[in-house]
This record gives sequence, structure tokens and C-alpha cells, in this order.
Amino acid sequence: MKRVVVSIMILLLLTGCWDRLPLRNLKIVDITGIDYDEKSRKVLLNFVVTKLSKAGQGSGISVSESTEISDSNVIEAVGQGLYKEQGPFIGINTRLFLLSESFAAHQPVRELSFLLDTPFTTINSPVVILDDQDSPFFKQFNSSTITDKTKLLNDFVKSLETYGIVPNVTMMDFLLSKEEPLNDFVLPVIKHANSRMELNGALLFRQSESTGIKLNNEQVQSIMFLVGNGNVIQKLKGFSSKYNYGRVARTGHLDDKDYAFFIKKINSKIIARQQLSGPPDITIKVRMNIYATELGEELSGLKTEYVNEMEKALSNHLNEMAIDAIKKIQEANSDVLGIGKELKAFQPALWKTLEWRKDYSRLLIEPHFEVRILNTEIE
Repeated sequence: MKRVVVSIMILLLLTGCWDRLPLRNLKIVDITGIDYDEKSRKVLLNFVVTKLSKAGQGSGISVSESTEISDSNVIEAVGQGLYKEQGPFIGINTRLFLLSESFAAHQPVRELSFLLDTPFTTINSPVVILDDQDSPFFKQFNSSTITDKTKLLNDFVKSLETYGIVPNVTMMDFLLSKEEPLNDFVLPVIKHANSRMELNGALLFRQSESTGIKLNNEQVQSIMFLVGNGNVIQKLKGFSSKYNYGRVARTGHLDDKDYAFFIKKINSKIIARQQLSGPPDITIKVRMNIYATELGEELSGLKTEYVNEMEKALSNHLNEMAIDAIKKIQEANSDVLGIGKELKAFQPALWKTLEWRKDYSRLLIEPHFEVRILNTEIE
């Protein structure tokens, strides 16, 4: 009996944590922003650090502060973090990498490649571009006002991929794309407007280097439609989850009528037709099953006799939008649709006849949308 009592007393004494860290002292690097100053030719590194201001049972209130460091390159700037009030910043342990357009134009992979060998770095965090017109962005985090803006920003970036708006690219994918000749991609561009973050198109990259050419939001949407159900993205960067297309309404204006539609299912297929001379012609067939409705004073289904007309008109409209987007990516010589990978994998004989970077911009790429409306008005 004495042994049992002694054992219980020992267990009670061992329940304390000698190396515990109070939650209020825990600092999290939510955002790492990297900019390039053309005048000083220095890198500007911004760490947005979040900590608890008030902690409660199962809840808390957080505040964020920004620390700016400048030096000749990124790794030197990270080292300077040892001497800052909010530091030290171990590696770059962050939830989000936010690169300015200026920094993206100055060989970012050369500056950031050290991250692949740096312990404690969250290499799978997404990379996003900050619009160059939004230079005061980080000043908002130095306000004494309690805020959850970092959470809102991270949630917003995550939602872009979740709802099929634009895929996220992790820092690891971004850095390793330098070694893959066919690994082109887009990075979402965001800006701060009216105290909120919003998508401002996407920046086209060719083998990890910025092309300096941006897609607008409508062109980004067209590219995602041409990608289809995510299979092309999976081949490009290992993305395996399915987009939740059906949870987001797509809207537009056609023949003096406003409409909205939800995508039930979308599939795309790349077809190459070899020519007697010159590069092949490419057709991208997109089959899209949707629920559609006209927008007016009342939300109503489509009449049966109008469905066929609407399917044809909407298919033509999406083709026109896609042609505009394809023209832009060919201008940038950025194969974000993965056509090169498709040809190399499934038509190797045709692939060997091509000088891809030279021929890609000269390809005839034609979209062919087939829209099927699933809902009609019940008569």
C-alpha cells in the first residue's frame, strides 16, 4: 500500500513542464515578404510576427508586428534578424512567402535556393506575388490595433486553390522548377484594397523566371477551365486534390443577359495534329457540365427550348475568352497548360521533331468548349 501511495505522489510531482513556453511569449512568423529596392540595389525583408495579446480558454486575441531588414541579399538579411527585437528568425519558418514583382524579376531562385538546405524552414508554404503598387502593405501590421489580418490573408490565399481560382505553388516547387525545362506556372498576384486583400491576376513564370507578363482575373479563369479537373496541374507540380469548382458561382454577361453557373464536372483533353511542315496544331477540348441560371428580378431555371441556344452561346463565349488567354501565355512563352509535357509523354516521336521553346509560341492552339446545362425549368 505504501508503494502505491509513494508512486502516486511521484506522478503528481512529475506533471510540471520545466521547459514550458507561455502562449503569450510564443511568436509565429506568419508572413515573410521580400522586395527589391531598385535605387539602393538592396533586398528588403519583412517578417510579420504574430503573438497572443490575450489568451483565454480555447480562444485568444492576436496582434501582429512587422520587422523590416535590408541587406545586399536575402541570406544576409536573414542573418541580421538575430539582432532585431522580434527575432531571432530561425531559418525562414513562415506560413506564406510574399514576393514583390520587383524581386520576382531579379533571379529569385538564385537568392532563395539556400532555403532547400536550411533547417526549420517551412519549404512547403505557398508563394504569392504582391502587386508593386502596394508598397505600404506591411505598414498596416505596425498598428497598435488588435487585428487578425494575417489569418485573413492566409485563409484568402488558401481559398484561391480550394475553390479552383488559381493553384498555389509551394516554395519547394518554385525553387526546383529551375531544374525542370518544362515546369512553367503562374503565381497569384494580390493587392490590398479598401482594407481587404483581393486577387489582381497572376504572373506568368517560365522555368522559375518571371516573364513580366500578367494575366487578368478573367484570363486566369479561362486558364483554369482549360486545365480541367486538375490532371494537368498534377503533372506540373504534384497537386493531387480536386478543385471545389461546384461551390463557387461563375458569372458573366451574354446577349444582354446576366447569367451565373456552377460547374458540376469539367474535363479537358489535349489533341495534337501533326502537319506536313511546321509545328503541330493543338486542340484543347473542354467538356463542362454546369447548372446555369439567368439573373434577373427573380432567380429562375432555364426554359427547355432555350437550353440548346444557351449551351451553344456559352460555349462560343468561353472559346473567345480562352483564345485571349492563350494568346497571352504564348506571348510570354510560358506553357502553363502543360502541352509540352503532354506531347513528350504521349507522342515522343512528334516531340523529338520540336524545338519546344522556339516552336511553342508559333503553335496554333485552339480551345473547343462543349457546355452541357444539366438543369431546365420543370414544366
